[in-house]
Order: sequence, then structure tokens, then C-alpha cells
Amino acid sequence: MKPVNIVMVGHVDHGKSTLIGRLLYDTNSLPEEKIKEIEETCKALGRDIEFAYITDALEEERENNITIDTTQIFFKSKRDYVIVDAPGHKEFLKNMVTGASYADIGVLIVDAEEGIKEQTKRHAYILKILGIEKIIVVVNKMDKVNYSEKRFLEIKETIEEYLSSIGLIATYIPVSAYYGDNVAKKSGKMEWYLGDTFLEVLDKIKIERKEFDFRFAIQDIYKGIYLGNIMSGEIKEGEEVKVYPSNKAVKINEIFYGNKKLKEARAPLSVGLVFDGEINAERGDIICKSEPKIKKEIEAIVLCLVDEIREGEKYKFLCATQEIEGIVEKIVEKIDVETLERKYDEKLKENEIGKVKISLEKPIVMEDFNSLPELGRFAIAKEGKLIAGGRI
Repeated sequence: MKPVNIVMVGHVDHGKSTLIGRLLYDTNSLPEEKIKEIEETCKALGRDIEFAYITDALEEERENNITIDTTQIFFKSKRDYVIVDAPGHKEFLKNMVTGASYADIGVLIVDAEEGIKEQTKRHAYILKILGIEKIIVVVNKMDKVNYSEKRFLEIKETIEEYLSSIGLIATYIPVSAYYGDNVAKKSGKMEWYLGDTFLEVLDKIKIERKEFDFRFAIQDIYKGIYLGNIMSGEIKEGEEVKVYPSNKAVKINEIFYGNKKLKEARAPLSVGLVFDGEINAERGDIICKSEPKIKKEIEAIVLCLVDEIREGEKYKFLCATQEIEGIVEKIVEKIDVETLERKYDEKLKENEIGKVKISLEKPIVMEDFNSLPELGRFAIAKEGKLIAGGRI
């Protein structure tokens, strides 16, 4: 069974590193020598174990390419989990464009003392844009407010009002990641809270992975073998498929996985396909069993990463392996993520979000993001520089 992907977001210093460190420690997901090393470091400094040090140590290892993956942190409870590490919202947006942040569960962390901030709302809105529907709000640092039920309810009410206004429903948990209250173990200091611990809530969330029909993006061609990634569905030797956007029908003769021949293959394998004749396909073409959505005009939510997106400007649009020139015909509206006010503007600046109409030079295959994220999101580039990401 595939691991459950979690993305943790929240305003700076609201305790993400401490929560991740506590989770890894309490689920015994760290090597014994690593725990011992951190305990000794903290003891030498004359303090209790600092769980943020665990994440800091992992970051240091990642920088030196040692043992820990560059973007993922693993832990295990009743099932396997992967935390997609996104240090800040700019990196988070960039990960969204490449798909690294496509998660099953979103965790929004809020400091019980400071409360909701502008960046909290921005991150919540990005979770919405990413189509993440399973949301947990962790009200952290409850020890700083004397484990006050009143303070927890105040924060819950404020966040609940914002989330409901953007169509999100969440589970709310009061925790102290530093002391471990309600993270993996029930707290004796918040008897007023009758709900599950953070780990129990994670384990109980049902993950329904949507099945989608066969879609294969051609990445390269080598001696008549079409190489690429199966984004969804499965394919069998002898089955008939169509190449889009040309709409040419062909039959699968052989399926290769490395040097090994397969009778069938399914997502997410990267394979080589051999067809029963010349198909005149190229990098960027999409191979399907059922008819896909082919678009030349699209309306999308766009997040500007750097520089700006302007009406009337020409850009390159990248979706899976497809690359096509196009023009931003109109910025329909710019969305203020804090107030949710929508207004017209002829440009989107760095970190701004808006609804945009795009006209492409020729048709490409794109699906709705919620049906097939790999063909529902795209990147926007200008002169070889990635400047924005979007979703259908």
C-alpha cells in the first residue's frame, strides 16, 4: 500500500519543526544513534530535548546528501506516512508546480498564543487550490496559554470561519508539540478536550485514491521505443490506444520496464512502449485508451512565483511533457487571500493569485485537476525561467 502523503504548513515559528520532530521521536521513526546524538547535544546545552533539533539535523543531512531524501520525511504509525517538506510558501508553490506537494492530507499549524496570521490564510488557500480536502488544524503551543479551552475555541472559531468561506472543513486539535500533549499521547492537561490525538486523527482519515483511465506522457523516443511515465490507469500488451492530439489509433506490441518485458503495467511506472507500426508521435504527445479533454482555450487558477504575469503577454506553458506557447488573454480576477476580495487587475505580481484566461497556439491534452492532477496542473515560463504555476 502506498504511503499517505502529508503536507504541513503554517506561519513561520508556529512550531512545524517541533511537531515533525516530536512525531518522528514518538513513533520511533528515527535511528537510535540519531536520537542519542540529539539527546547528548541538548544535555550539553543544559536543556531538555529540543524536538526542532531533529528536523534541523535532517535538514543538515539533506544539504550534505546523507541518508535523508531531499523533500520527504518518513514515519510509521498504523500505516506509512510521508511528510512533504516545504520550508516556506514560495518553495511550497514551486513544489506544487512539479507535483511534489500533491498530498492526501494537509496540516495547518497555528500558534495558540499568536493566533491566525496572513500567511496562515495564504497557506490554507493554497491547500484549497491544490485540491487537498482532508485538513487538520493543529493549534500548537497550548502550554503557552496555560492549556486554555477558551483560547483554543477562540482560535478555532476564527479559522473555521475563514476555512468555511473557501469551502474547507477541518478537524481541530489542541496540542503542545514541545511537551507531547495530544500529539501521539493523550494530554492530562486538557481534560476538556474529548477528541483524538493528532496521530489517532491521522490514522483514522480514510484516503480514497481516485482511479483514472490510462494516460501516458511521451518523454523520449529511443530506437522505436516510446519512453515515458504512466500517469494513471493500466495498459496491457495487445491493447489498442490513441495518440493525442493527432487522434491516431495504434496497438501496443511490447511493454518494457528497463530491460524486462511486461505483459501489463500500471501507474506510476515509467516504461517503454513499442507499437505495431509507425505512429509519428513525439515528446509531449499523450497516449490514452479513452478520449481525453483537448483544450486550446483554458481558464485556470494561477499562482505567480516571481516577476509578474501580464495580460497580452506571450509565455510558454508546460503540462506533463507538453510544451506550448500561448498568450494570457485576460486576468479575470485577482484574489486577496486574506480578505477573499476579488478585483480586476491587468497583472499578477509575485505571490499573488488570480483566475486567468489563456489562449494556446495549438491544442494540448489537459484534464480537470481533481480528476488527474498530473494533467490538471501546469507551469508558466518566460525566457526559460519558471515564473508561475496553475491548475485547471
